[in-house]
Amino acid sequence: MSTASQTAISVDAPGKVNLYLAVGDVRPDGYHPLTTLFAAVSLTETITVSEGQAPGLSLSMDIVPGSLVDQQMQAGQFDPAAVPMDERNLVYRAAALILAEHGIESVPALHLHIAKAVPVAGGMAGGSADAAAALIATDRYLHATGRTGVLLTQTDYERLAAQLGADIPFSVRAALGQTLALGQGTGTELQNVAAPREPLHLVIVAAQFGLSTPSVFKQLDAGRAAGEYPASGELVEPVELLSALNSYDGSEGALASLAPLLRNDLQAPALSCAPQLEQTLNLRESEGVYASLVSGSGPTVLLLVSSQARAEALASTLRAAGNHAVSAVSAILHH
Repeated sequence: MSTASQTAISVDAPGKVNLYLAVGDVRPDGYHPLTTLFAAVSLTETITVSEGQAPGLSLSMDIVPGSLVDQQMQAGQFDPAAVPMDERNLVYRAAALILAEHGIESVPALHLHIAKAVPVAGGMAGGSADAAAALIATDRYLHATGRTGVLLTQTDYERLAAQLGADIPFSVRAALGQTLALGQGTGTELQNVAAPREPLHLVIVAAQFGLSTPSVFKQLDAGRAAGEYPASGELVEPVELLSALNSYDGSEGALASLAPLLRNDLQAPALSCAPQLEQTLNLRESEGVYASLVSGSGPTVLLLVSSQARAEALASTLRAAGNHAVSAVSAILHH
């Protein structure tokens, strides 16, 4: 056993995109039933737990250089000081849940550091990734420093994650290496999906503004009531998309088959809330871009391209034109 002062435990958790998102009609409790395909991407948040200066939980944060968040910050569109470093932060709440789960009432000196790369309010579950990594890292730190005799299980982490937010159980799985999952219910009922043999190459374009998830859902409900958007229909598994991913070999033919199967019922209401997203979505007409899709409730947009070289070149072109963009891979096999 190492002493607390020598120990630091880091855990990475990836952001996610939704390759498929079908949304049912609003329930009496205000939630919408979903069928969604979550896919982890190679943009990660890192939480490091170490000994704090004084008893209790303390937080700090820095921004990963070159990340989408860094690009937003450099443009004056993200202020790190606006991120609360107290019990309002999911990282703090996740660590507190782990302490409570172990019955630790006298809170030790714990410091949690956030290395941030995934945009805030971008539809990529950056906050959920922070929470997932904090659950796992805090548990491992307490065990490594002899404060607990047993590590919690993945099932425990997911149960605690569901108390913090609907996206967080998937973020736990993604942090532990499961990069694709079908989500149902409010997104918390998860079924693992095998990753394809080849990764999907993406350009991720972050908007220069945030979008509130509740406002996008509200717009969906209003638009459906007015007949502007199609009715929800029955929520069924995306069998064709799952089959296309299962046989995906990275070829352009496979990409052309896969691209039309991507779906997001929140894209139309996100566009109603933020019409300027259309300009980014229209990049699907660009050479080598097979599909464009709003991620989750937006405003982040995904562009599906044929290769890492194409993704890097397009991201560079977009940055030169004043956009916030990075290349990424998704649905990666975890070795």
